[in-house]
Amino acid sequence: MRVLRVFSAVAVIALILSGCGVKETKVTPVTSQQKHGYPIQVTDDRGKTVTVNSEPKRIVSLTPSDTEILFALGLGDRIVGVTKWCDFPEEAKKKTQVGDVNISVEKVVSLSPDLIIAHATLNDSVIRQLEGLGKTVIALDPKNLEEINKDISLIALACKKEKEADILNCEIIDKIKAVSESSKSKTGARTLVAVQANPLWAAGPETLADEMLAICRAENVARDARPGYNTFPIERALARDPQVIIVGKEDERDFFLNSPVWKNTTAVKSQKVVVINPDLLVRPGPRISQGLVKLAESVMLD
Repeated sequence: MRVLRVFSAVAVIALILSGCGVKETKVTPVTSQQKHGYPIQVTDDRGKTVTVNSEPKRIVSLTPSDTEILFALGLGDRIVGVTKWCDFPEEAKKKTQVGDVNISVEKVVSLSPDLIIAHATLNDSVIRQLEGLGKTVIALDPKNLEEINKDISLIALACKKEKEADILNCEIIDKIKAVSESSKSKTGARTLVAVQANPLWAAGPETLADEMLAICRAENVARDARPGYNTFPIERALARDPQVIIVGKEDERDFFLNSPVWKNTTAVKSQKVVVINPDLLVRPGPRISQGLVKLAESVMLD
């Protein structure tokens, strides 16, 4: 089973990597219409065709990952609204906030946006309201590294930033390629990615963290958990004796290192409880490859 997971992850990355270099990047097309000029039609992650009638000048982003993508593409000056959780880069905190997990439709509309980038699932009801008011909404929900790559290209196409997307995607892909290559000569550790220490929540299958562990040829201790980020039985985690535990905060690292429950695990005995900014592992944006590099540094054994 582990071999199949590794092969699957490497196969996906191989498809992305083919033909990609610093000077020339090949990206899967995301539109069936014009590449230059407007109107442009793109197909978002709902499978819906969205028409962008003119070059967006006032953009509202309803997810942190999309805010990061917009800034990375050089579109920060066009962003007029974000959420409370849009905290990177630092300039994002200075933008008008339109809500947190609860979005104020009235506030969004008051900003007169000509393009809204939203989460296809989390913002579902808000999207329906905004589209009912005639607003242009592109809804995204990338599930893996390849789809992050594709969504960067989609946003770029809608905003005439294709060249910037090619450069950004290639930078991401080059980091993935480097990790994939280096993992071939190393052994990956049994790894628990704990999104919460107590009670224990772990990154299970169908998560970005699980996909990245597979690229590193590391074994996900929570490989048979429910898909996503869910509670995981401590007894099962202890029985699998993680060699590395990944946490998101220093206090969670302290919890594991000082817990009598975890004291006999290899990870705790060897002080291999590692703090990685969780946004680098779970936020599907341009920094995801940085998360992969940090994860590889932690879980690859000599």
